Amino acid sequence: MSSIIVVGHKNPDNDAISAAVGYAYLKNELARRAGEEAVFEPVRLGPLPPETEWIMGERGIEQPRLIESVPEGAKVILVDHNEMLQSVDGLNTDDLVEVVDHHRLGGLTTAQPIRVNVKPVGSTAAIVAREFEIEGVELPESIAALLLGAMLTDTVIMKSPTTTDFDRDMIARTAKTLGVDPVEYGMNIFKCRSNPAELPIDKLVNADAKEFELKNGNKVYIGQFETVDLKAVLGREAEIREAIKTLVAEKGYQFVLFFATDILAEGSQFICEGDTQFVSDVFGVNLNDGESAWMPGVLSRKKQVAAPILAA
Repeated sequence: MSSIIVVGHKNPDNDAISAAVGYAYLKNELARRAGEEAVFEPVRLGPLPPETEWIMGERGIEQPRLIESVPEGAKVILVDHNEMLQSVDGLNTDDLVEVVDHHRLGGLTTAQPIRVNVKPVGSTAAIVAREFEIEGVELPESIAALLLGAMLTDTVIMKSPTTTDFDRDMIARTAKTLGVDPVEYGMNIFKCRSNPAELPIDKLVNADAKEFELKNGNKVYIGQFETVDLKAVLGREAEIREAIKTLVAEKGYQFVLFFATDILAEGSQFICEGDTQFVSDVFGVNLNDGESAWMPGVLSRKKQVAAPILAA
């Protein structure tokens, strides 16, 4: 019996965990249909986001096992990422069998052909939900609730510029199946997140953060915290700065950019340490000498923050 893990990125967000759980369920159903003995196991590379834990608890879904590196002999399916910097330690591309994602291609090279399902849409969860339809596998209500939650958090309740008609369609159909209003469901999910005033500072800064490599070969770290209480986040700006200064010093990042996204006001506050001039030049703002900047309309790390930084 072959063992195949389905894993999202480090510092997993709701989409990374939910897509892994949903896709592993689908692959196991397809294996049973084909009479195969393969076992697909969803795993995670960090703590569950509060909203994911809440939905799993409400729906009786078993939490994925926490791992630090690829288990010996296991094959690997990546979801919600495809960059080695963001992936599980010990990953050998010879063991990689599949990628399901909605991000840019980050330079993976494989010796053999693998199945790649990458779409320029708002969430990996939407791609997974569509795969259930394509394969003719019934989507259980519990998995539907999990995937819908991830679709709504990753698209910021369909406000993000990454949201496509594909996302809106999948959200509407999945919400109809569950008998819920998607906007109301999405707001309840965001509200169940931990109070940013009480959240440990390392979790606030690192809960949804990713490493990237610039054209010059230097690594940077970009973290996002989405909230309905921006005031509470900005009340901790001094703590945030100290935490990201430490990351710059310890990890050797060219810069660390943290931005808090106000879901209601539809914009983000940028806080940066390290090479602040680089980021200031990219976005035409002043982030030097302890300055922060309000960025109206900026909701998406992938499209509005990481993309222009990586293109610079």
